[in-house]
Amino acid sequence: MSDQIFWGDTHHNFFVLEERDVDLDRICRAARSHLDFMTFAYYTPYHSPYRPERNPPGKRGFRLEAWKPAERIEREWVQVQLASRGHTEEGAFVVFPGYEWQGNSTSGDHNVVYRAEGAPVYRVDTLAELYACLRRHDAIAIPHHTAYRVGMRGKDWSVHDEELSPFAEIYSIHGCSETDEMALGLWRNLHMGPGVSGGTYQDALRRGLHLGAICSTDNFGQHLLTGSYGNGLMAALAPELTRQALWAAFKARRVYGVTGDRIELDFTVNGRPMGERIHAAGARRIRAAVRGLDALDRIELLRDERVIATHNHQGIWERPRPDSPGRFFLRLEVGWGPGADELEIGEHAWDGELRVDRGRFLRATPCWTTHGQTPVRLADGVATFAMCTPPYSGLTPWQNAIVFEFEADPSALLCLRLNGHAEGGPLAGFMAGSRLIWYRDECVARLHDLRGLTPDECERDDAYYHMAYKAKLHRALPEAACSAILDLDDDEPLDREACYRVRVEQRNGQRAWSSPIWVAPAG
Repeated sequence: MSDQIFWGDTHHNFFVLEERDVDLDRICRAARSHLDFMTFAYYTPYHSPYRPERNPPGKRGFRLEAWKPAERIEREWVQVQLASRGHTEEGAFVVFPGYEWQGNSTSGDHNVVYRAEGAPVYRVDTLAELYACLRRHDAIAIPHHTAYRVGMRGKDWSVHDEELSPFAEIYSIHGCSETDEMALGLWRNLHMGPGVSGGTYQDALRRGLHLGAICSTDNFGQHLLTGSYGNGLMAALAPELTRQALWAAFKARRVYGVTGDRIELDFTVNGRPMGERIHAAGARRIRAAVRGLDALDRIELLRDERVIATHNHQGIWERPRPDSPGRFFLRLEVGWGPGADELEIGEHAWDGELRVDRGRFLRATPCWTTHGQTPVRLADGVATFAMCTPPYSGLTPWQNAIVFEFEADPSALLCLRLNGHAEGGPLAGFMAGSRLIWYRDECVARLHDLRGLTPDECERDDAYYHMAYKAKLHRALPEAACSAILDLDDDEPLDREACYRVRVEQRNGQRAWSSPIWVAPAG
C-alpha cells in the first residue's frame, strides 16, 4: 500500500495558566473537522504570579514558571488520556496522548508523545533524565522553538537522542527555527525572543544529527483551534490512518512541515523517501514534486545546508486555452470587518454555495483559524459551505478560508452566492484577477441601529467600507501554476555522508520544509 499524506497538529497546549475546566471533547471535535490526527500537548508548568500585591495599578507584574503540583498533574493527565482514547477512531481520526516538558529550561522544551495511553508524566529536570524515563515506553520527545538562546528554553543539541527525538518542530506560532537569519524568525514572543545561533535546525544538521522537520501550532489555551491556519501543520506519510502506521512514520522521519497551506511534497533520492539514510555510488537522482494551493514561487534543494539547485516557477507557466479543460484552484477568504472594540458584535456567519457549470469539485481544503467551522459538502458541480469569523481582537490571522479544487474548462461559468450576494461569470474572468465582496447596505443598517449614523452624515463612503464585512475571492489558478518538479542528478563525489533537503515557497508566502535524506558513499 502506497503512502498517503495525513495532516495533523502535535502541539496544542491546554490546562494553561488558570484553565481548569477544559472541554477536551470540544477540542477534539474541532480538530477532527479539518485534521487527520492530533497530539495533546498537555501543559505541565504553572505560571505563578510573583508578589502581585507589589504591582502598581494597571500592572500585572511577572510570573515564575515551575512544575504544577503533582496532584493536579495526575488529575489532569487522566482526563487527557481518556480523551485521546475516546476520540481515536482509526481510519477517520487519531489522537495521541502527550504533554509539554520544560524541565529546568537548560536543554530546551520538548513535547512528549506516547503511542498509547498508560504512561505517566515524568516530573524530571534534565533532558538526560527524561530520555532515560522515556526508554521504558513507546515514546518520542519533539524539540520545539529550538532557536531561542541555548540554556534559556532553546535547544541544546549536545544533549540529543535520535531514536527518541526523530524530528524537531521548526515552525510554530513563535516563528521559525530553521535559521536565525530569516523573516520568519523567532520575533513574536517578547519574552523568549529573539532567535540566535546555537539551537537552530541548521545547527543540528551541521552537527551531523539525523533529524526530521515538522511544523505545529504551539497554540496556548482551549479557545484556540487545534491546527489553526498559518501557525504550522505537520504532514505524516503513512499507508493508512492508524496509530500504528502514523507511529511508524514518526519514527522513520517520514514527516514534513508547512506553515499553513497544505503543500504536497514528494521528495526522493534514488527513489527513497524523506527521512531515510541510504548509500549510493555515483550520481544521486534527486526529485522533488510539489503541488501547492497557490502559485508556486520556488523550490530549493539544499545539500549540507547550501542551496545547490533552485526551480523558479513564476513566469514559466501559462493559462490554459479556452477550450482546454483542466484542474483549477479558487480560494475564498472571509472575515474583514469591524473590530471587537468598535461595535457590539459577535461572530459573523458566512453561508454560501459555489457552482461550476460543466465541471465537478474534487476537494475543498480548509484554511481555518477559529472554532465553529463546518466541513464543506461537495456534490459534482456544487459546493455548499458555512464559516464563521470573530471580530478582530488583536489575534492574527482571524480570517477563515476554503480552497476549492475543481475540474472545468476556462469557458465554464462559476457562480458564488455568499450571504445574499451573487458573483458570477466565466472561469477565465476569475483567473484575470481577484474580486472583493463587501456588504454596504448591511453596514449602513448596522451603524444606524447601533450608533444612529445616517449616510447624510458621511462625507466619504470609506467610513462604511471600513466598518463593513468583506470577503475576497482570490484569482482562480490553473494546476500548472501550483505544481512543479525539480529534478537533479548530483554527481558531486561523496567522501562522507551528505544531507539533502527541500524547502518550498508559494507566491502567497506559505512554505514547506521536507525532512532530509542522508546519503553516504557506497562501501
